[in-house]
Amino acid sequence: MTKPIPEMDTAELRDIAVRGGIEGAREMDREELIDALVARPGEGAWQQDPKPADVNPNDYFYQAPDGR
Repeated sequence: MTKPIPEMDTAELRDIAVRGGIEGAREMDREELIDALVARPGEGAWQQDPKPADVNPNDYFYQAPDGR
């Protein structure tokens, strides 16, 4: 079983952050690494879509085919 993130040492946290692609992980201190690795509801880029949707489904209305 793995240790919880707050109980890991700084080197382990840094390795996880670097492998996870967190920018600037090599320069972060321990508290910054923990903040970057712990998921919090409503926060984090992983919950946001960086690009807008190509099509807004609300712009189109369903039209039944003729003959029904």
